[in-house]
Amino acid sequence: MKVSSGRALLAALGIAAGAVAVFLWWGRDHAVEPPPTAVKSPARAYAPHQVAMKSPSASPKEDGAEPLKPSYEPVPSDDFDDNPLANVLRPLLANDVQLDTFMYYHNRPLLDEAGRAHYHEFLADPAMFANVKHDLLYPEETKADQASNIKRLMKIDYLREALEWKENPQRAEIIALIAEMILTDNYPAGMDMGMKLSLSGNKMELYELLLDFAPDRALAVLQASKGTRLEAMIAYIANTLDVRKQIEAKLDTEVRPPSSGSH
Repeated sequence: MKVSSGRALLAALGIAAGAVAVFLWWGRDHAVEPPPTAVKSPARAYAPHQVAMKSPSASPKEDGAEPLKPSYEPVPSDDFDDNPLANVLRPLLANDVQLDTFMYYHNRPLLDEAGRAHYHEFLADPAMFANVKHDLLYPEETKADQASNIKRLMKIDYLREALEWKENPQRAEIIALIAEMILTDNYPAGMDMGMKLSLSGNKMELYELLLDFAPDRALAVLQASKGTRLEAMIAYIANTLDVRKQIEAKLDTEVRPPSSGSH
């Protein structure tokens, strides 16, 4: 799913939907384990044609010209020229090489064989999983804003694409990672309420991934949350998504055109 103003609106609605649950179980701050040291796993060394391929500075040098070094400065790109969030996306991707790589592939469904192989390698990269986990659980931001919200949604989009590739050799690990992130209590004392709501919205999106790709694991997460500080919130998320799917199914039935034999 491409990042768009519509997706941003859905994200806002999702976060708002989780607000009720957060307020129900957040009577006061509780002490939780401090986040791990923000040391990300070293990223695999992707070749220039694999990373930020839209950047003119990553192009091969011409005869007699000075060699060009890969650069990740935001540059005009038809990927985002028509996107109302272009001014947010360009600097965001300029500062996250791996996310930039993902969006390059994500926006190009018609890859050649070599490009598809590179993309599959990227979708099965444990180093990328480690970075996604850290960014979703322990973001550097202390207050939620549009850019950080969109960044985390894009990381979740990466996980969805990784799961949509049915032959992904890391599929079981990705599902386990998603379950772990939902169950992790990453709300330290003193966290800004807007940030709490944003991270709770992320957990809702992650839970929906389990419902779509591993519904039995989603049920297991719901059961595993019992007796923890996250129990009420995860139960609320599960119920909210169930009701939403019922409404969507009902609407789909109501708007479906009659069969050709109907009069």
